[in-house]
Amino acid sequence: MNNALKIFKKEAREVLRNKNIWLPTLAVSLIFSIVMPLAIMMFADIGDEQAREFVTNIFGEGANIPVAMIEFMLRQFIVFLLLIPAMVPSLIAPASIIMEKDSRTLEPLLATPIKTSELLLGKTLTSLIPSFAISTLNFIILSININIIAYVRVGILPLPNIEWLVAAFILSPAISFIITILSIIFSSKTTDVRAAQGIGSTIIFPIYLIIGLQVAGLFLINYLYLFIGCIVIIGVCPLLLRIAVRTFDRENILTRWKMK
Repeated sequence: MNNALKIFKKEAREVLRNKNIWLPTLAVSLIFSIVMPLAIMMFADIGDEQAREFVTNIFGEGANIPVAMIEFMLRQFIVFLLLIPAMVPSLIAPASIIMEKDSRTLEPLLATPIKTSELLLGKTLTSLIPSFAISTLNFIILSININIIAYVRVGILPLPNIEWLVAAFILSPAISFIITILSIIFSSKTTDVRAAQGIGSTIIFPIYLIIGLQVAGLFLINYLYLFIGCIVIIGVCPLLLRIAVRTFDRENILTRWKMK
């Protein structure tokens, strides 16, 4: 564990200095936590006839139209909230391996007696902790913005609720862990950092699919679906970790990359 923490501390400093990681992250965070909710919730007409028909189809007759529309928008923002933990690790994890290869600092590390599990744990923490910190900050800012707008428009303070808490503090770090492990597995097999960073699309595309299904009225996310998703994703985490330890071939990486 001490070796993993040493790797985390060393690489955390390098990550903080890498603008190619933080600039896209800050841009996406700004859009999803401030610009998008302000634009949608301030200018959306939540009382027109189309909104009434849409809400009736989803929530049934007798629903409070303005309140129900805000609740529906919250379901969309929950999903958008999960884009950050999918995006940040896909930027950090591949860079932490492939960029070390380019700077020739990975080979000495792999040649040490450090265990593969400790090495991967240290690199996982390098992605997981910043991702969780950014996601939590986005959750807080988004909650404040939505509460202010919802209170001004319909007199309610809808956040935090159980769905948001589950998404922010259980599902979000679990997704970050999976993306980190997948990125490490893939980046150990390639020397192209951009190709390795594309692994984040494996989670981002399903997230967009969920948004589309909700907009079409075919699916509405709730705490039950979120808990089921958490159980499935958390159950996959130890399996992926074992796969990563087995597939991270240190000797092959050393010999193959030295020849390039």
